[in-house]
Amino acid sequence: MTSKIFRKLLASMLVLLGLALSLAAQAQNEIPIETLFRKSEYRSLSFSPDQKFMAALMPVNSRYNLVVLDLDKRTANRVTAFTDADVLSYSWASNDRILFSTGNEQDLTSPAGDGGLFGVDRSGERYQVLVKPFVRANGAQLVGRITTVLGRLKDSKDEVMVAANDRSADSTDLYRMNMFTGRKSLLTFDSPGKVVRWVVDSNNVPRAAFQQDFKTGSSAFVYRSSATSPFKVLRKWDYNLSEVVIPIRMDPAANTMIVASNIGRDTMAFFRFDPETNTMGELIYGDDRYDMYSLYLIGGGLGEGGQLRYGGSEEEPGKVIGVTYQADRLKTFWFDEAIRKEQELLDGALPKGYYNGWNPNERRTLVWSRADVDPGRYYVFDRDKKTVEDTGIRPAPWLDPKQLNPMRYVTWTAADGMKIGGYLTLPKSYSPGNPVPMVLHPHGGPWAKDNWGFDRNVQFLANRGFAVLQPNFRGSTGYGTKHLKASYKQWGDAMIGDMISGVEWAIKEGFADKNRLGVYGASYGGYATLMAMATRPDLFKWGVNYVGVTDMFVHQDTQPAQKLGDFGLVASIINGDQKTDREMFLRTSPTLLVNKFQAPVFHAYGGEDRNVDIANGRAIRAAFDRANKAQEWMYVDDEAHGYRLDKNVFEFYRRMDAFIKKHTPTK
Repeated sequence: MTSKIFRKLLASMLVLLGLALSLAAQAQNEIPIETLFRKSEYRSLSFSPDQKFMAALMPVNSRYNLVVLDLDKRTANRVTAFTDADVLSYSWASNDRILFSTGNEQDLTSPAGDGGLFGVDRSGERYQVLVKPFVRANGAQLVGRITTVLGRLKDSKDEVMVAANDRSADSTDLYRMNMFTGRKSLLTFDSPGKVVRWVVDSNNVPRAAFQQDFKTGSSAFVYRSSATSPFKVLRKWDYNLSEVVIPIRMDPAANTMIVASNIGRDTMAFFRFDPETNTMGELIYGDDRYDMYSLYLIGGGLGEGGQLRYGGSEEEPGKVIGVTYQADRLKTFWFDEAIRKEQELLDGALPKGYYNGWNPNERRTLVWSRADVDPGRYYVFDRDKKTVEDTGIRPAPWLDPKQLNPMRYVTWTAADGMKIGGYLTLPKSYSPGNPVPMVLHPHGGPWAKDNWGFDRNVQFLANRGFAVLQPNFRGSTGYGTKHLKASYKQWGDAMIGDMISGVEWAIKEGFADKNRLGVYGASYGGYATLMAMATRPDLFKWGVNYVGVTDMFVHQDTQPAQKLGDFGLVASIINGDQKTDREMFLRTSPTLLVNKFQAPVFHAYGGEDRNVDIANGRAIRAAFDRANKAQEWMYVDDEAHGYRLDKNVFEFYRRMDAFIKKHTPTK
């Protein structure tokens, strides 16, 4: 009897020892928060026109600044030193001159930045303010005057073409702008108004425009035959997104235009188009599952699609030679057989499984090679010598791809039969027949879309032993018209149902342990986190709501774009209105559903958020307090829609790390 008791006791001790060793090993393999979420060393690299230098954005004191790299000398020269703004984007105006815009990279209410446009030589000399940044009045600036560089001009060494809304806040014009003085010359005096983007001919004469009017909910394609002809509407559509035709560019080689359209199909594709007869031409490229171009439901900022690739140069583009777009992963299809073979040569010379992007219009070109387990590495491809040289430049050289986890594209069926796609990342601890804890990780927007590629949040969770499911629920852009329209007024209903169906699929397939599920998202993803927990309180052990909408009434009343801007009509059409859709707002506001919650939630907000007002955070915190529900809270007064400063980023993920470990059962 004693020996049996001893053997049972010994067996129990060995099990506990094994579990302890397993947990210790897991802890030893954990990548530190400061390593995973450290800002990229370099990003947005590009060659100068003569291919002799590279520019890049580099973090300095938590702000991205502009640097110029000399590959031959292996040196980097920082040419800006902003401490209260980020360099958001830049372009080479010439071999020696760079133009760049500024703003706060976390301010999603103004993705174009603060309106500042600057010029500087690659040496750092001749720094010039070309367009002054606007100043927010009383902490809010709904519409700023923004100047965007479109490209170099073949007939000028000192000017570039820019788009700006100087004359009208809700319409852009085209200008020639001096890159040293900022002086502009208007090209579009006879504007039809409400222009989102222009199309010019080979002589830089504005010939077509894409209009979008948020006040009326309508969009249009307008065209004129010459510089002296009046504009006329060729095509028009509304939020039903029927027969969309968006002008892309003139194609002088074929004496026609290129457009993006969904006529005769569900997804957007590239077509040739005759504007003189207003007739569609041949299909250039399309995919039955994925859009080639944004449907522009809410503007282009969150649009999804691809781009045509042209021969020639920036100053003088040639014929269409290929297309790049987001499918289950990033893809490029070259129409030219010789270029296709060079792509195969390049892919064969670089690590397997990476996407390798390059410019086939240059004999010596920069290659950006990246993957789901690698934010990227840069090479120089010499096509004449057929050599690939490693520059040694890595956005995050401190990350080891072998420690990271690949994404796989997956699909499942929603309750109404709609096909839903997404990505599943499995931790190294997973093996067939042994399901692991899983995190449902819905994206924001909700019109943004998760794509194949490196994602710090996903890698953080997978490194902690979780499978991560990223659902591209209905409304995620890039999957065609039907998929997008199926999301209208479904924020808290069918869209959440798509996510729950994905979780149930992962459980059924043996990937996820049904007893160890969590949910985490930001912005709309934060709202989805709360709604998923209220809809299926039996499923989730914890939730992390990062800057999420918590009350449909509060969000409509406090978001500046809805309350004071033209976006209010769009939002009421696709999201609903608190007066006409009151029952839906009551049924889909997490603050009114707190009694259904059975698991703790970690809420995190910023006081400067103008996209999801802090009133949302205060409302959910108060509701949890009244219902005596378990919660944790993080608030940073001077952060916006997501934390930017390293100290706050690191604190958020350290707290989240402890929170999810505390509330995830060991088995």
